[in-house]
Amino acid sequence: MSLIQLQEPTTQRPGQSVFFSIGFRPFFAVGSLLGAALMIVWVFIYRGQLQLPLVNMFSWHAHEMIYAYGIAIVAGFLLTAVRNWTGLDTARGPLLMALVLLWFLPRPLAIMLPPSLYLSVLDLAFIPCLALCLAIPMIKSRNWRNLLFIPILLAFFVCNLLYHLAIHQQLALAPSQPLLFALELLLMLITIIGARVMPMFTRNGTQGAVQPTGFAQQALWLLAAGASQLLLANVIDALLPKALLALAFSLLILYSWWGWQGKALWRNPMLWVLHLAYIGIAITYVLKAASYYALVPASLWIHSAGVLCVGLMTVGFMGRVSLGHSGRSLHCSRLMLASYVFMLAAVILRLAAGLHPTMPLWDSAALCWSLALLCFAVEFIPYLVSPRADGKAP
Repeated sequence: MSLIQLQEPTTQRPGQSVFFSIGFRPFFAVGSLLGAALMIVWVFIYRGQLQLPLVNMFSWHAHEMIYAYGIAIVAGFLLTAVRNWTGLDTARGPLLMALVLLWFLPRPLAIMLPPSLYLSVLDLAFIPCLALCLAIPMIKSRNWRNLLFIPILLAFFVCNLLYHLAIHQQLALAPSQPLLFALELLLMLITIIGARVMPMFTRNGTQGAVQPTGFAQQALWLLAAGASQLLLANVIDALLPKALLALAFSLLILYSWWGWQGKALWRNPMLWVLHLAYIGIAITYVLKAASYYALVPASLWIHSAGVLCVGLMTVGFMGRVSLGHSGRSLHCSRLMLASYVFMLAAVILRLAAGLHPTMPLWDSAALCWSLALLCFAVEFIPYLVSPRADGKAP
């Protein structure tokens, strides 16, 4: 059995709510809108034009980009993929609705109410519930190979727990530390999923003109390399080994990505957006290595990870999955292309702001990020709330 399969069941369930029939529909729809809104709210907070009961506005921004936006897209993908891997439902109907509410409710409450134990417990509850919805069908179907995603999700939970303990001053730890670890977990997740599906996407998207040389096991050795780099970088104090680990991981990603190349893919926007995001992971780890020696600001690799890797990969991946899983042809519309262009503009502007900090660059980068996600929402929410075009299961 392959690590990741993207197939669809073939029957329509009568009387089933379409929007809450499968995970990618609500999580991609609400996640894209929330991701756009949170960035605009952040601009007003950073400018001092909006006063909210936050312990630390920078930590709040980082936390929400990971645990509000990033985890929503991961949840939508995994809930959809696990159903395909196992042939069993993950969460749908009232259960999926409850899961979405559990993820969403801490977002507005965190900016309206001061930090409290109740808010922290509410925010922490989502990932274990998500992991349970994924683990049960995998265990029932003996889909042992894909259980590797459960410990990764639990690592996200531990990072979130450490963050909440830190903001409540129950732990002598800067809130940014577990958030940086969680950001790298998100990069590692993108790396291993990309290593598995992008060769297939590339071959199919070029009608076989490009024959990638990637193999299924690439996902596994990239997982091992990424986990080793992440763990060792957080226990080693010496700068040189930390920098070498980051560079080594970057080279492994480059080696994997190079085997998927061909001119034909660069003529297809739905492919090049994913390839640019994937090569962005290698760029990010080069910037991380450079930041250890103060050759570039540390914020540069962090925002490269957040905008170039997570932002660009998610707009590309959400569009492709939403088309394929709504029974529509894989055609890049003008709005889809606009979402890619806006996210690329956000990458350039935010990295430029890291090197030459100015308010216009920050504001412009934030605006482009929000416009990219709004373009996705305008194009795809009508598909996400409608039955599949081919009559198959929603």
